[in-house]
Amino acid sequence: MEWGRAKKFVIVLLLLLNVCLAGLNYQQERAGAMTASQERAIFEVLSRNGITMYTDLITETQPMSRLSVTVPSYTKERLEQIFFQGEKTIVVPGKTSMVYRSDSLELILEGLNGVLRFSDVEPGRGETNRGSAVQIAEKYMEGIEDAFPDFVSADVADTEDGFCVEFYQKYKSHFIFSNWFRVYVCAQGIYRVEFSYGQVTGEQGEKKDIFYADEALLTFMRTLKEETVKGEITVNRMELGYDLVEQTESVSGSTLNLVPCYRIDTMELDSPYIINAYTCQVVS
Repeated sequence: MEWGRAKKFVIVLLLLLNVCLAGLNYQQERAGAMTASQERAIFEVLSRNGITMYTDLITETQPMSRLSVTVPSYTKERLEQIFFQGEKTIVVPGKTSMVYRSDSLELILEGLNGVLRFSDVEPGRGETNRGSAVQIAEKYMEGIEDAFPDFVSADVADTEDGFCVEFYQKYKSHFIFSNWFRVYVCAQGIYRVEFSYGQVTGEQGEKKDIFYADEALLTFMRTLKEETVKGEITVNRMELGYDLVEQTESVSGSTLNLVPCYRIDTMELDSPYIINAYTCQVVS
């Protein structure tokens, strides 16, 4: 009889312990969330300084670790398979780059970066429209997905000859801002592809707290004032992801560490602002 009561007591104690742990976990998660008063305050401060938020504010954050990538090392045969549909190429080595050429394509590789030119496509706007340009670009990315996985379309911009469709790689739920493709589409099709790519090897080091989005926006606002940017500014996109903040030499096989960063895009300015989420400083 006493043993039965003891078992019931232990079961009740374990249930209470689970409830307490669940409460602690919830509090820990909420600790990474902005309060309603913080949201109102940042919108008010931005508005008083001529900045309008035309996108959702990132209200919840969790500690993040760095992300490691390696500079890819390709064989000639692999490049021919990825970019030239198996067509044979000639190689022209340079001081810091390698050039691969076929009858209709030229690929230039240097560190993380690459440029692919389609010499048989004449740039020109013609009857190109935004929707068809995105479809053409997405189909191209599907064709090289085996070598460059998890890229999603993020933006489309008008160009003199058509459209530029921009893609970023995603790691879990975050963009990798330093891993991107820009596919240029004209009336005849794709005439140029630019990219920067480091192969993800995994998270590096312990997870660390990051600054809230409102603090990143205050840094953005102060930077605009220091740069004497005039006129109204509209923030049309804000993302939390990873970026390369240390400008180191990109040698094949070397490892680079990306850090959590906020990317702030505006309707008026051509270039985004990248803010280190660990230090809340603008990345130059």
